[in-house]
Amino acid sequence: MLIFEMIVGFIIAIIIYNVIHHFFIIRPIDIGNKETINVLDDFIHHLSENLDNTLKIVEKNNNSVVWGRNIYDYEYVLKYNNHFSEEYLRININSLIKTFNDSKKFNHDLVVTDFFIRDNLIHIDLAYLLNSATYEYVLDMKKVDK
Repeated sequence: MLIFEMIVGFIIAIIIYNVIHHFFIIRPIDIGNKETINVLDDFIHHLSENLDNTLKIVEKNNNSVVWGRNIYDYEYVLKYNNHFSEEYLRININSLIKTFNDSKKFNHDLVVTDFFIRDNLIHIDLAYLLNSATYEYVLDMKKVDK
């Protein structure tokens, strides 16, 4: 009888752990990812409009897979016309980010953590500073750049 009670208690503990984990860990991360994707997609849409609708999203990667859970940083790979120089793109991106952050349309700031062009594709990593883990990630990336 004691073994049966221990097994039932263990099963109940596992169920309680999974319910708590879902509502306090998984669900907030999913909500944060949805909000981040909406903000970043809106930014990329506006960037494309600024560049005469010449950008097309080829790929979108969640960098939290590499850097750890709860980091709201995505890599966008964009196809574009070659008639823009890298410096022109960089200036345009930084200007639009400043406009986005100053508009207070969103509760948190956007930051470019990486930007380069390879094989006629723009690779841009964008972080949405939704939490302290993402903010610390951005600070770490700035240290790496130095």
